[in-house]
Amino acid sequence: MISIGPKIRKIRKIKDLSLENMAFELGITTSAYSKIEREECNISIKRLEEIARILEVEVIDFFREPTTTSVSDTANTPPATKNDVETMVKMIQELILEISFLRLNRQK
Repeated sequence: MISIGPKIRKIRKIKDLSLENMAFELGITTSAYSKIEREECNISIKRLEEIARILEVEVIDFFREPTTTSVSDTANTPPATKNDVETMVKMIQELILEISFLRLNRQK
């Protein structure tokens, strides 16, 4: 069985929406909305469509594996700075050297 409640919760939190916001937009109580995320009630396709609209995602996103969900955990992360990029380049270069070293030692 597909578990969509936790996926809805994750997307809601990424979008920085509260339970109260969602409940208000759906015209239901906070308690009723909380039951949706905790999977303590059956959810209709219509309700899923409403939730997807509020979260600005497609209904299919609730059914996808986490690696293919269109909403990223880093949605609110600012772009990398020049220093960040330079640090990553240095780390990559060090890893390349380490891989080369390991390959040479494996061949011996």
